[in-house]
Amino acid sequence: MSVAKERTDTHRILDLLRIHVLWANGSDESARIAELISKHFDGIGMERDGVAYRVPVRFASAPWDGSSVLPRAIDLNRATHNVIVLLHDDVMQDDAGNWDLYVQRLRNVIARRGNIDFVIPFGSPSGDPILPSEAAANVQYAYRNKWVRDGLSVGARDARLLLHTLYQIRRQLALRGGGDGLEKIFVSHAKADGDSTASAIVNFVNNERQDVPLHTFYDAKELNPGEDYRERFVEEIGVGTLLAIVSDIYDSRPWCVFELTAAKRKRRPIVLADIGQRRTSRTYPYGANLPKVRLYPEVVNTEWIEELLVEVLSEGLRCDLFERQALRVLTNADDALILPRPPELFDLVDAEKIPEMIIYPDPPLGEIEETLLMQALKLLSPSTRLATLGERS
Repeated sequence: MSVAKERTDTHRILDLLRIHVLWANGSDESARIAELISKHFDGIGMERDGVAYRVPVRFASAPWDGSSVLPRAIDLNRATHNVIVLLHDDVMQDDAGNWDLYVQRLRNVIARRGNIDFVIPFGSPSGDPILPSEAAANVQYAYRNKWVRDGLSVGARDARLLLHTLYQIRRQLALRGGGDGLEKIFVSHAKADGDSTASAIVNFVNNERQDVPLHTFYDAKELNPGEDYRERFVEEIGVGTLLAIVSDIYDSRPWCVFELTAAKRKRRPIVLADIGQRRTSRTYPYGANLPKVRLYPEVVNTEWIEELLVEVLSEGLRCDLFERQALRVLTNADDALILPRPPELFDLVDAEKIPEMIIYPDPPLGEIEETLLMQALKLLSPSTRLATLGERS
């Protein structure tokens, strides 16, 4: 769907994105996972003053009358894009015929809506066959029984499921927006004390047992002989999410500062992974105003990596959704600077031109931050206004 078509008065009523978790009533494990998904998407990405970006999650499980085990048909008309997370398991398999008809009807409705919605199906942890119509249509499921066979703990399986869900949402939205759907992560690090953590993340992503197809850009090994590495770095950073491995010396390394600054300049999603051990002599002043995850990397246990990747993709989704929502609200996007994070002095000084409005995520800035920014705007662009997306909706 084009941005122009999305930018209508219906944005005041429709959610941009809504997630529906579909499972068979009576499955305690699926009910637990549904709550996990709801809790995660209830506050993804950056949180300020107790307020975090929220993607609404709805449940479809409980029978809507006494004549059937099936829930009420999912209403897809309340959102621009709907994501159906299908949790297939042995309980659903016990009544596979009825559930197969339910899913067929749901897919027919999705097709009639122009495939602006999509299904993310997860196979049974116990290895039950997928629903007959899905098998006939060669629908690929995420096979949770393989995660069990691989010995993943419950926590690791939960992280893997969230990672799959986030990846597919970002991929499908990108494809519908004309993108390539690739999830690209630029791993920024200082070689002296951050290389082992960075290489562990890259090796994990590329391991065949990790079945979410992410793409990483790691260091000069990714370059071709003869390439302009500065230009290539800017290109890679400009289309992906920056994961900064903030070690003790990260902020003192010119290339690390360059990479972080390039990501901010491009207004890309950024997540800081703090692995500091002793002391940082000076923090790069523009390396703040970003989500930070405290890491305790382990050599043997790699569960921390998948949990970190969930944070990275969550921040990427938050930034992408915010930009899309801002475009729906603004009458003329050329008259506004859309920032995925709260505005800072860097944004004002670095801008080629400061437009009439700077729009950023809720909640509004605190008094101290806003005062500093308004003092700067008084000198640089007195007519510019600051506003949150909520204030413009």
